[in-house]
Amino acid sequence: MLSDVWSYVGSCVICQFTKPSQKNPGGFMVPICPQFPWEYTGVDFVGPLPQTPSGNAYILVFVDYFSKWIEVCAVREATALVAASKLLSEVFARHGAPRYLISDRGSVFMSDLFKHTVSALGTEHRLTTAYHPQTNATERVNRTLKTAIRAYVGTKHTSWDQFLPHICFALRTAQHDSTVLSPSMVLYGRELYTPLDLLSEPDAFGMEEPGVTSLDALKHLLQEASDHVRSFLDTSHSKKKHYYDKRRRLVSFSINDLVRVKTHPRSDAATNYAAKLAPLFTGPYRVTQKLSDVNYRLADVTTGKDMGVFHVVNMENFHTWNSGNVPKVVPSRS
Repeated sequence: MLSDVWSYVGSCVICQFTKPSQKNPGGFMVPICPQFPWEYTGVDFVGPLPQTPSGNAYILVFVDYFSKWIEVCAVREATALVAASKLLSEVFARHGAPRYLISDRGSVFMSDLFKHTVSALGTEHRLTTAYHPQTNATERVNRTLKTAIRAYVGTKHTSWDQFLPHICFALRTAQHDSTVLSPSMVLYGRELYTPLDLLSEPDAFGMEEPGVTSLDALKHLLQEASDHVRSFLDTSHSKKKHYYDKRRRLVSFSINDLVRVKTHPRSDAATNYAAKLAPLFTGPYRVTQKLSDVNYRLADVTTGKDMGVFHVVNMENFHTWNSGNVPKVVPSRS
């Protein structure tokens, strides 16, 4: 009797869509473990920012997951043509084609033009799930960039594009927490020289080991740097996963399971729509495919329409009292 009452109360549709979950967020960390430079590359736009005299209003950011090297471009608009063009000129022409390119599901990166460009390079395009951008390393770089720009511009908010080269140089030569090396050391096997370095360092001419050519020494140095980075990235990923998973719980769904998905509504004063009063979940949806331990493809239970890929952090079980009577999907408003 008690179990029937518990099941009946737990299957209340209104309660499931409107009451917040008191559980820890679902899904343990699944780290991306690159093995060499530009294997995994993240891309994202920052903006819009105040338009500069040059007409720039956005920043396009590329980041190498292995070395942490960044390529940053000030651009006038966030379009597929701009993203594809800069991918070719700033990444491919300098570093070669990435094996994997990671982006969000914005219309720019979902466009046919951008997809064809990535495919032509032989690169696999991987997309982050909706409302779970942590997979894309550029999100962290974006925050660092905006912090640095804020420090440089002061009250001259339309001059931000003038400082991007200086900020990039600082980030490329600074020691990264994950690798304990600077991106320039990982990528080039040396630090980027400045006039101060040239004045303070002794002349290294003639100091090479006998029988060791400069090319052999450089190859050895780069190999050591790569081995060092792989070791430290493994340690860093393990440490981050340990603390990340402490605040998470293991969640797993099976094919045909019913789930509800978190909504992310926005208030609209014109229609008297308040996000704070909107349902917290929408659904129910049916699990149609398991893409990884944390990503699932869902479909509308009534029409079978593909609803896209979702991360488990945004998913909760949907309970029904009568399994044969599934309620209609509750529309979400974003």
